[in-house]
Amino acid sequence: MEQYKLIIVILFVVLVFAPVTWQAIRRRKLNPPPMARNDRKLYRLWRSDPLSYERQYGEMDRKYLQAKNEKSRNTDQ
Repeated sequence: MEQYKLIIVILFVVLVFAPVTWQAIRRRKLNPPPMARNDRKLYRLWRSDPLSYERQYGEMDRKYLQAKNEKSRNTDQ
């Protein structure tokens, strides 16, 4: 009887934490745009509606990446 209780508890813990763990693993694999990496509000917008994020902040992200690439090119020389 004691073993059944232990098995039930273990199954309960696995079933409760499996979805949360799965979501965390999937979220780590995502590669958000530069501005969304550092801003929670922009990250949530990007996750919920990527097209809207692209319309509003896509140009700024491209300019940021371009400036970052130019800066790294200048420091390499």
